[in-house]
Amino acid sequence: MTFPTRLQDVLTEGRAVIRSGIKIVCGTGTYGFWNGKGDITVDGLVYWPNTLIEVSEPVYGLGTAASTFTLSLVAKRDSGLTPDKLLLVENETYKDAPVTVFDFYFDPDDRTFLHAEPGAYGFIDTIDHSRDNGEKKLVANVRSGAIANHRDGYRTASHEDQQLVSSGDMFFQYASKVQHETFDISF
Repeated sequence: MTFPTRLQDVLTEGRAVIRSGIKIVCGTGTYGFWNGKGDITVDGLVYWPNTLIEVSEPVYGLGTAASTFTLSLVAKRDSGLTPDKLLLVENETYKDAPVTVFDFYFDPDDRTFLHAEPGAYGFIDTIDHSRDNGEKKLVANVRSGAIANHRDGYRTASHEDQQLVSSGDMFFQYASKVQHETFDISF
C-alpha cells in the first residue's frame, strides 16, 4: 500500500498531524468517532468528535489466540459527543459488532484530511456503563479480529473457491484433487 504523496512528504518531514478514529458497525447503523474537533466525513461516514476517546493497548496471546482491548467513549457536551449520540450506539445490537481503530492523517499546514490507516480490529463483546466525573461513559470490551481464526467459515482451500476470489488464479488448482488421491507407498 502506498500513501498519498502529500502524506509521504509530511511524514518524512515529521510534521503529519495524526488523530485516532473508531468505526463501529452495528445491526442497523454504522457509527464513527474521532478525537478531534468538529464532524469529519471519511469514506462517506460522518465521524463525530470526542476528545476523550481512549483505546487500551491490546493484551496479546500466543499463536492465533484472540487478544482483547477496550474502547472508552465519554458523553460530554463540550467534547462533541452528546449523550443522545452515545445512546444511539447503546440502543443498537452491538454484540459481535465489528470495530476498526484508525489513524487519521491530516496536513499540518491546512488541516485537510489526507488518509485513514486501519489499525486494531475486533468485535464488541460487552459494553460496560459507568460515570466519569458525572458524565456517562461507555466502555466497549473488544475481542481482536483474531477471534475469526476460530470461527467456521464457508471458504475452502479449493480451486473452485479460489476462482470466486480471484478468477484465473491457479494456486489451488490441484488442492481438491490431492485430498482424494490415494498413494501406494509399498516398495
